[in-house]
Amino acid sequence: MRAVPSQNSEERELGFLSFFVASESSVQDEATMSRLCESSADRISHLPYDVMQRILSFLPVKDVARTATLSKQWRHNWRANTQLVFDGDFGEISKEGSYDSNASKLMFQICKALMVHDGPITKFVLEIPGLRRPSPDINHMVHFLAKKGVQELALIFSDDGINDGNPMIEREMPSALFSACQLSSLILRDCDFSVAPSWFLGFSKLTHLELAKVNVESSFYSDFLPNCPLLQDLKLFICGSAVESHLKAELVAPSLKVFESNVWNVCFKHTPLLSVVSITLVNGSKHYKLSGFDVYNPDIAAVLGSLPAIQELVVGLELLLFFASGNVPCILPTHLHHLKVLELHYIILDRLSEARVLLCLIRSSPNLQRLLILTGADDTLPQNEVIDSLPLLLGAEDHSTASCFQCLEELSLKAVLGTRVELDLLRFVLATAPLLRRIFIRPAEKLDTSKSHKFLKEMTQYKRASKEAEIIYFWNDEADT
Repeated sequence: MRAVPSQNSEERELGFLSFFVASESSVQDEATMSRLCESSADRISHLPYDVMQRILSFLPVKDVARTATLSKQWRHNWRANTQLVFDGDFGEISKEGSYDSNASKLMFQICKALMVHDGPITKFVLEIPGLRRPSPDINHMVHFLAKKGVQELALIFSDDGINDGNPMIEREMPSALFSACQLSSLILRDCDFSVAPSWFLGFSKLTHLELAKVNVESSFYSDFLPNCPLLQDLKLFICGSAVESHLKAELVAPSLKVFESNVWNVCFKHTPLLSVVSITLVNGSKHYKLSGFDVYNPDIAAVLGSLPAIQELVVGLELLLFFASGNVPCILPTHLHHLKVLELHYIILDRLSEARVLLCLIRSSPNLQRLLILTGADDTLPQNEVIDSLPLLLGAEDHSTASCFQCLEELSLKAVLGTRVELDLLRFVLATAPLLRRIFIRPAEKLDTSKSHKFLKEMTQYKRASKEAEIIYFWNDEADT
């Protein structure tokens, strides 16, 4: 922890409380406090101690600290609060003056709060707006929290340059994290995930791990993840171009159920319980260039065949192109019997290779209930990659598709361009989905009103296998219809 001038605990507590009370005092606040203290109907103060602490756990740190001014009985209650959240409600790094000075002042107040704290700290969140990457102070703080038995820890930094606009070079995460062996949830943003030290035996209780805008070494997959045997939820978003350095990365997580990432080339051979997979672009960017397909064989059958429990699959642009670049069978050798939700982002339906990926997934998912398609466009497609009609492709592949949508209840089409292939898909779904309840259509911004009317008019004339099927069309320039 940062060195604090010698004070007894009473002086430190008074100094921390004055940070809030003095900075926000007003006649109205003082009058309110006075009425609360003098009220004969004060029932909260007589609640059981554990109930009072439960109530305090839902308040911002600043408000919890200010309860100490209510009465002598409340004076020390805040010091045993087990959940501490230091975010924008607590303060922020001023853009005026020196960053180091402003950050130091705020961190000093946080350190003082921790020094007068009594008892365990189960949850700690540090998300101060403008706070840059980890510092020695934060490493000492995490070490202190580890001794307090912290179970949920979130360290959210920002790499946005402020003041002089020069970003800090150091991104290393606090090494003291590896000593917090009681962690069940860990969230890190804008820092580099360190190589685990030799003495690290793993996080035996960790169930939730979220790493955003980070860099990780290959040892993260081979050494760190295998030492988190109870991990169920993993969100991993690697910084920019570093994604492609994760070729053939193997997930070893026997308890993992949810995986969200921008790493499109991960191997799922050791994740038997994985039920939700979402591979999407960082910040929704549509300009991500893929390479390395010659290094890692883009075999859709091998990738999805290793996900026997998959229930929800979100295929972003990078994973879609990855699958489309390889051999796409008419139907997967292993059916995705448990898949209920399928999303495809930025798919170009009139591109042959991508249409084949869609049809392959549809045919291989007999129990699919919800299908969402966000379409894309490419005016530079070579003529040999363009399809004019979906029925022609279906006929050419000579594989039955009549039973594809027996369980489908909902279809969403977003960024619709009014193409023939889109109409073919809608006609096919309406004709073969007996349980269909709703179709949501959202046109692309560049689709004008006249084309929208023409598209909708033709679509509403198609035969429907479901009497309950409802088409909901969202106009670009009008209220939802």
